Amino acid sequence: MKKRLPEALRATSAIFFVLLFLLFAGQPLHAVAVEESGTYADFDGLRVHYVDEGLRERPALVFIHGWSCDVSFWRFQTEALREKFRVIAIDLPGFGQSDKPADRAYTLDLFAGAARAVVEAAGVKNPVLIGHSMGYPVTTKYLALYPGEVRAIVNVDGAYFRSPSNTRTIEELKEMNAFLEGLLGPERLHFVGSFIESTFYGRTPEVLREEIMEKMFSADEHAANSSMKEFIVPENWEERTYDVPALAVYSSHEYVPPDHEAYLRTVFPNLTYEEWPDTGHFPMMEAPERFNAVLEEFLKDLRQ
Repeated sequence: MKKRLPEALRATSAIFFVLLFLLFAGQPLHAVAVEESGTYADFDGLRVHYVDEGLRERPALVFIHGWSCDVSFWRFQTEALREKFRVIAIDLPGFGQSDKPADRAYTLDLFAGAARAVVEAAGVKNPVLIGHSMGYPVTTKYLALYPGEVRAIVNVDGAYFRSPSNTRTIEELKEMNAFLEGLLGPERLHFVGSFIESTFYGRTPEVLREEIMEKMFSADEHAANSSMKEFIVPENWEERTYDVPALAVYSSHEYVPPDHEAYLRTVFPNLTYEEWPDTGHFPMMEAPERFNAVLEEFLKDLRQ
């Protein structure tokens, strides 16, 4: 297993650069309660925690974190943009301050449904969904399950597979299954640590590396393992085309496929694409001012 780890990690970075969050189920949810620890929406028997700040009359930006992360990974966006927009950051089920039952499968469907529950509970119409890493496939699940309800998509170093019939995808799935075996085995901490380290691409500032490592290591083990297992299910990767405007910000890396941008344009024909050579997997944290400026420019063009 140890000999297979580097290949699994390398393939993982190539395809999705860290895995992180949301799934969805299709029931409407409503109840919202304000507690000492924040605001919650109810979805499928779960309390879903979220932060809701900013200008209610402005477009709503809904931030979805990645694998084993939480709302704090978006703090440089929510703090900077709440004076101009309504900003909502969600703790996906199993992470942050949301419920973490040990008897649930943390699927993309569950995450997408939970995100929609927050959107409905907050009274938001046509949000801009912003997903990092595993949060990106949560946004596409949302689009597939609830067509016509999203204004635009922002893909931040998003994790994804291509069609299961794609030869490259078949090999990547083999590597990810090998990684999953390690994640569920006795050397789990070694696998998680090596995986997270691989997503820094040697560029993430040390102070952020320490924070990211600490928070991702402290994530609920069942939720982390289950969401990774569900993420690699081939049935999740049916290829579709969406007609909503999209922004994609990726960090350049040797394992990014050469046709990466071209492929994303088959999914989102109305795509604005940027690739940064000096950031790791967390560009919104590593270069927040640059990221926020790109996001605001995209939103300005969207309004026009």
